Amino acid sequence: MKRYRFFTFLLVAALLLSLTACGGNEEGPDPNSPDVASGTQTVVVEGFDWGPAVTKTVITLNRTVEADSVKAENFTVIEHKENLKGLPFGIHFTGDSDRTVTAAYVCNEQGNPVEGASNMIALELAYAPSVGSPFCYGLMTSKNTICEPYELKISLAEGCSLTDADGSAITGLAVTQTINLSAAHMPQLEGVNLSGTFTGEDDRVLTYASYAPADDGEKHPLVIWLHGAGEGGTNPVVALLGNEVSVLFGEEFQSVMGGAYVLAPQTPEFWMVYNEKGDWQDNPGTSSVYLATLMELIEGYVAENQNIDPDRIYVGGCSNGGYMTMDLILNNPEYFAAAFPICESYQDAGITDQQLESIKDLPIWFVYAENDETVDPQKHEIPTIDRLKSIGSDVRVSVFEDVHDTSETYTEEDGNPYQYNGHWSWIYFFNNECEDGDVNMWQWLSEQSK
Repeated sequence: MKRYRFFTFLLVAALLLSLTACGGNEEGPDPNSPDVASGTQTVVVEGFDWGPAVTKTVITLNRTVEADSVKAENFTVIEHKENLKGLPFGIHFTGDSDRTVTAAYVCNEQGNPVEGASNMIALELAYAPSVGSPFCYGLMTSKNTICEPYELKISLAEGCSLTDADGSAITGLAVTQTINLSAAHMPQLEGVNLSGTFTGEDDRVLTYASYAPADDGEKHPLVIWLHGAGEGGTNPVVALLGNEVSVLFGEEFQSVMGGAYVLAPQTPEFWMVYNEKGDWQDNPGTSSVYLATLMELIEGYVAENQNIDPDRIYVGGCSNGGYMTMDLILNNPEYFAAAFPICESYQDAGITDQQLESIKDLPIWFVYAENDETVDPQKHEIPTIDRLKSIGSDVRVSVFEDVHDTSETYTEEDGNPYQYNGHWSWIYFFNNECEDGDVNMWQWLSEQSK
């Protein structure tokens, strides 16, 4: 009965959401009209603390437009996208919302401003933790996916027009609304291989993304990142932008590490699956069915990249990935040089004293928030940390009261910093805000070696 009421609530809420949406699919101007410019658009997607956002759209028109006629206030943008999925019977809902244009200018193919006239216009869009995401979370699947559909309806504001290169007015736009997100420009993922696949001896298949630093003839560390439950699937983009994993390819992290290889495996299900039935949420603290395959992938990747230093292989991840981090080191204690489990979900009750003894001397840095209601620290990190310390392990820990915006950009209605879900302590790791006393986590990680 409770489950029935839960589903009913979801259906009613979703229906209300769809009924209160703006009219984003109304028929637009006639593209054959002489005062209408037609075109297509390509969006820019960037990763942030909370996940991805569409931050810009680049419009390619069939007419050249004078730069001084392109102003942010001339445009309106309505986002139409999938916003609820995973309900019974394949039901899902879409909704519309206004996207604020913060800047507009003529541009080149890369979306950069140019002088004079151009047939390309860039519209920069406002975004926030709850605004602009191209991802849709499945309530029943517990996974993020790319929104289908995802559309942007571009219009000229009432009474506004653009000026063509010959001086004539453009009073309407007929721009294709459907966005091909697989063709989106993702600047943070440039230079990243997104096409990795691996089949283990047990025929389990993992996808993965990877990054290699410039070949300078020197040995470099390997950083392995293991995603959370919401980022499983077969599209590594979801695993990289669902959390801000793109930071690991960025200049700051790479500089601290002295150049690092990065491997980001992705499971089609959940790392915590522990039997052939696919059970995972009630994992009592036992190994993943993906343990052997994942270890094969890691060893194979190291063997294929001769410039990886086998004495500097670091593994970490969040939530489900934190569980998988623990599973790897508990079963392969001699292989890794350091580990950084974040809001990890490996139940302490399933860890034997013998296993803890095997990782006693392995450098480990735990991260979690006290108000994590998804993975209870009292059943996971805290007892494991206490047991490790009791046998002389020099573990490091970063504990946060909550998870909130530290950039002074996003606030609650009362003016206090925007509060994220208390489970999202990985935000502090990616922002390089994890400390233990006067020791910085990124710097500490870069110094570890077997």
